[in-house]
Amino acid sequence: MKKKLVRKFGVTALAFAMCCTMFAGCGDAPSNDSKGSSSEESGSQDGDSQVHSDEQPGDYGEQSENDAAGNSGVWEGEVSKIIMTYPTAGVEPADMLLVQDAINEITTKEIGVEVELKPVSIFELPSTCPMWIGGGEQLDLMAVAFTGLQPYILQNMIEPIEQWLDLAPDIQELSQKYPIYDTTSDEHVYGLMTQPGIQGFAGGYLIAVEDLEAAGLSYQDGDMITLDDLDNIFAKIKEAKPDVTPCGVLGSADYSAMTFQMDPLGATVSSGVLIGTDSTEVVNYFTSPEYVNYLEHVRSWYEKGYILKDAATTDISLSELSANGSLSGYFSEGNAGLRASLEMNTGREYIHLLFNEPYMRAISAAANTYWTIPVTAKEPEAAMRFMNLMYHDGRIANLFVWGIEGKHYVFIDEEAGVIGYPEGVTAQTSTYSYGFGLYGMQIDNYAMGQSTRAEDLAWYEKALKNKMKGCGFCYDATAMANQIIAVEAVIAEYSPALITGSADLETTYTEFINKLEANGINDIIADKQAQFDAWLAQQ
Repeated sequence: MKKKLVRKFGVTALAFAMCCTMFAGCGDAPSNDSKGSSSEESGSQDGDSQVHSDEQPGDYGEQSENDAAGNSGVWEGEVSKIIMTYPTAGVEPADMLLVQDAINEITTKEIGVEVELKPVSIFELPSTCPMWIGGGEQLDLMAVAFTGLQPYILQNMIEPIEQWLDLAPDIQELSQKYPIYDTTSDEHVYGLMTQPGIQGFAGGYLIAVEDLEAAGLSYQDGDMITLDDLDNIFAKIKEAKPDVTPCGVLGSADYSAMTFQMDPLGATVSSGVLIGTDSTEVVNYFTSPEYVNYLEHVRSWYEKGYILKDAATTDISLSELSANGSLSGYFSEGNAGLRASLEMNTGREYIHLLFNEPYMRAISAAANTYWTIPVTAKEPEAAMRFMNLMYHDGRIANLFVWGIEGKHYVFIDEEAGVIGYPEGVTAQTSTYSYGFGLYGMQIDNYAMGQSTRAEDLAWYEKALKNKMKGCGFCYDATAMANQIIAVEAVIAEYSPALITGSADLETTYTEFINKLEANGINDIIADKQAQFDAWLAQQ
């Protein structure tokens, strides 16, 4: 086994409560280039790697003296056993061990790794895993969710993993295109981020085709619009179908951020944002012209009857309203997966009208899931080989997510990666109903019912061309924790009425801004700006 460069161990009982101590905890955040090998080192000539679920693993780079694999993908050395956390929704799937065996059928032969799954509720990860590590239990591969990595680093619970990245050439290659490495430290890589199937942000309005046609309007999926265009669309739909609500906004979610390009820099908008892909100035989101423009439009729509009168307080969901045909549409991320999901759930055809092109912005450390190597790992090299295969080969991720072909799912369209349940099986009766897409590249995951993989890849390619200046940065809000709590309480008080058009702007908006400033929003923004300026100076 390769000698470790870092092997600290100082876990205390404080680890149990570490999930309660973090606010954002991201610290300075480098770009991927500062942490991984170059495209030349990883074997990629142009840094533009593609992910294919049918690729077979090949040479896994430098190995320890007991490891030997030929270029054929058949492992010729000893098989190492790793113990890996297996996040659940609280109940272990009945066929978990069958899936474990199916995974091992591949990994023992191809990379010399046998995996033992260690079930734990995903909601208990922040408390249970530190106790296991504190007790010295072997844990070779651990998922971290909800908290970010900073608490684990401060408690010396996880190892820097760059010391084993030479065993993961496929991950190194993928890192040239995808934000795989964590952004917690500017010196080390402590974890690998799960990659969502759809990457990049863009705001749009998801709207029923039948309502557009009834109003005599003709739009195509992906057409660019403005809020002023929605004035005309809503007016004509209301005229053609008086009983239909054209605009779906609710007090439970602020959709204003979907109407313009903005970046909260790995935190929430309460601490300030960048607006536009060229900006490096952190501004007050709630006093921005873009936000005010949104409030003015929704107020007008509310007064004209385009929005539900009880939108600020109702607990009905937009999907319920869409399914019964009483709602024309709502603000949404403009990706194909959301449209396809709504169509499947409602039986209606929709298109996305976009306010802007897809763009890339900073990632919140606490919002992602990371795969890490704990300090109690006995087989870190084997764990890294396993991660390399998990990110490179879609067979592994799909076994975790969907189970075994023929038993837990069947192909509807194998080429497109579309699956369904076997005859007589439903999501409720399946003996492997898992669903957490925590493993590797979600773009490789099969789609239940409908696949938008090609559209999702095209979406990401567009987003890559529109990077915000804060990509790679993540705001550490620790010093402003009290102010942020106070500011977010003000937002929770005023936002539902403002964002649904239910409140008079002249009085309510002014009162809202005054309370935000009285509770320290400008101090928070100044703190974020200072951190961001320091980060920019290092780039």
